[in-house]
Order: sequence, then C-alpha cells, then structure tokens
Amino acid sequence: MKFKILREKDFGKGKYWLLAELNLLEYVESLVDDNFNFEVQRKIVKNRYLDGLLFTIELGEPLPNITLAYHEPLSKIEKSSHVNLTDNKLDILDGLQRTYRLWAFWKIYTKIKTERYENLKDTILGIKSFYPQFFENGIVDSKFFKSNFPEGKTVIDFEEKYSSYTLYFTIWSNLSEPELVKKMLVLNAGHKAVSTQHQFEILFLNLWKSLNGKLTDIRVVREKEQDFNSIKRGERKPGEYLFSSIITSLMSLVLAKPQRISSDIIYRYDLINENDEGISLQYTEIIFNSEFIKKLLEKLYAIDTEINRTYGKEGVSWFGKDTTLNGIFAGVGVHLNLNSSNEDGDIENKILESFEELKSTLPTELNLAKFNAEYDSLSGRSVNIGNLIRTVIMNYTIHKLKKGSPNWMSLFNHEMKK
Repeated sequence: MKFKILREKDFGKGKYWLLAELNLLEYVESLVDDNFNFEVQRKIVKNRYLDGLLFTIELGEPLPNITLAYHEPLSKIEKSSHVNLTDNKLDILDGLQRTYRLWAFWKIYTKIKTERYENLKDTILGIKSFYPQFFENGIVDSKFFKSNFPEGKTVIDFEEKYSSYTLYFTIWSNLSEPELVKKMLVLNAGHKAVSTQHQFEILFLNLWKSLNGKLTDIRVVREKEQDFNSIKRGERKPGEYLFSSIITSLMSLVLAKPQRISSDIIYRYDLINENDEGISLQYTEIIFNSEFIKKLLEKLYAIDTEINRTYGKEGVSWFGKDTTLNGIFAGVGVHLNLNSSNEDGDIENKILESFEELKSTLPTELNLAKFNAEYDSLSGRSVNIGNLIRTVIMNYTIHKLKKGSPNWMSLFNHEMKK
C-alpha cells in the first residue's frame, strides 16, 4: 500500500508514528482474508451503527481514522512524501469492523459485475453461495441487496466512489506485543462491540500462544472462534475449555476465592505489567506458566473424561461452566492455603496432587441430580446466582479434599442464609 504521509513522530527505539492517507480503492484491493485474523483483534460482529457506511462514502464525509500496526521499524519519513508499506506486515489495530464491511461490499460488487446475475433473487443466492461468511457475520442481508443491487444491478458506481474517497490512517511501527495489546484496549475503550471477555483474553495472549501446539486431546477456545458460543452454552466435548474460563479459574486458584470476568479484574490483575500498575500475586510465576498449565489441563481433562463416563453430556456441560471451574479452582486454593503469606514448598506438585485426588472422588460422588435440584430451587430468588454457585462449588471442593461427604442441600442453604 502506498500511503501519503501527513505527519510523523519518532518515539525512539524503533517506535514510530505516522498520520497518513490512502485511496479507499487501493486499500480494499490490497486486503486479503489474513488481514482480519490479527490475534489481538476481536471477531467480526453485527453493528447497526455501521449499516449506513456506504451512505457516508456516497456523501464523501470522512470516517474516523483506521489504526494500523506495521511490524517493522521505520526510519524518518518526510512529510508529504509517499511510502510503500508491505501489505502482509500490516495489521489492523482499530477499524476492523469498518474495514471488513468496506472490503466485503467491494468483493460483492466485483462478483456481481463479473457474474451479471439476472435478478435480485439470483444475486442474493449467488453471493450467499460464494461469500456465506458475509451473511453469517451479519454484514449483509436481503435488505442490503434491495437497497444497493435491485434486480441484480448496482445503484452506485462502487469503483468511482471508492477511487475518489480518501481514508485516513494512524500507523504505529515496531510496537512490542504488550504495547500492541495496551493500544488495542485503549483504542476500543467504550466500544460496545468489544466484550470484556475479549479484552480479558488478549491480556493473556502470550500465554495462549505458548499453550497452542502443546496440547493434544485438549482444546482452549478463544471468543473469536466459531464454536465459542456453543461451548459457552455447555455444548462441548471433554477437553474443550474457554480460554477466559481457564484464566479466571487460575486467578481463583491463586487468590483462593472465586473470580469472574469483569473490567475490574482486567485492570487489577494485569499480569503483563505486574511490576508497574498491576498487583503482584503470590505464586503467579508458578501458576501462570504454560508448562504448568499444560499439566493442570491434563488433570482437568482426566476428571472431565470420568464425569463424561458417569453423567454423559449433562455432566460435561456442568463441568465446563465458568461457575464450576472457578469454584473448583478456588476450593483447591483454599485447601492449600494459597492466599497465605507463608511459603509452602513444592506448591506446583501439591496443586496437581489435589486435582488427582478430585479425579478419584468427584466423578463418582458428585450426585449431579441433587445439585440440579438445589439449583432449580433458586429460580425467582433475589440472589446473585453466579456468585452463589461459585461459592457453593468452592465449599464442596474443600470438603472433598478434606475427605468429607458434602451435601448439596446443606451447602446451598448455608450460602442462602448469609
């Protein structure tokens, strides 16, 4: 892509900032599928505020800047000069949703121009068979085609509009991965489409990348993956876990208290930079380590498999929930007194031994029918059910590790009386 430079600033150590402009047509023609797979970015989402994007282009009104990350250092570039940046070294930090739509519209236009469909119905069916993802992502629907391609013909000249429209870009070069993550969070602060779940995941992106490839029967799923929502609903196989659930569960273990995904926990326990503004937590170096997490996930998978044998899909669904995992991990943390300031040697093996112990008792003594009966009785009660379930499962786990025989009814009633 050949950008015209409007302003520049050198921050030293290879970190360089550019304000630039580029023709919209050149931008979309340079894009490929891989441009939308940058790891720190979120998935493509429905957004009614972007439905009028083409109308903005028609009017020639400016869109907000798109922020790009360039993965090579840049030397000083003169104002008003032009610079070619290699397409496959550019990633979208902010402006993904706008970019994807503008690219999709262009793809649709060029396909219709090539195929010359006879009517509106053929146009929609033809595009849907070739670009099903545009419909699945909610980017286009039949209303879009009726407005822009009635009877299979375009209302506006996309080529003329795109070639005469200028986009503005902020370009950062040579940022470290933590800097990329921080910038992405700041740029998207307050955007409804950026879920707390996604923000939480990218803070621990390095950990996910370290785990990826080390696991065989186990799969750690991020929010942007296609089957994320079905797994979150409990439609999962043994060994499938949400990445955010694993992280909150590890935090529950460290803090010996059930944790859940929230903006508060994102900023309080930012382990990327824990010596600066984050809170230094005991045992984090041991626990937030990909080799240890791999061993722990293998223990978890063993329990998961046994629960599947005993309870089938119902048990697998129960075991994979945030509330269940957070409660179990917090229970192990309490049992091992991890929130104490006292040093306890060989904590890694003690944690793994605790999960091995749970494997021998939890699947056979769980009594899921009793748990479900107590859970169903909460309907209509004025209580934070998620927090209550996490605490009940934590206390159940503590009792199991102390060789007790916990009773679901007693545990629920105890928490309800608080």
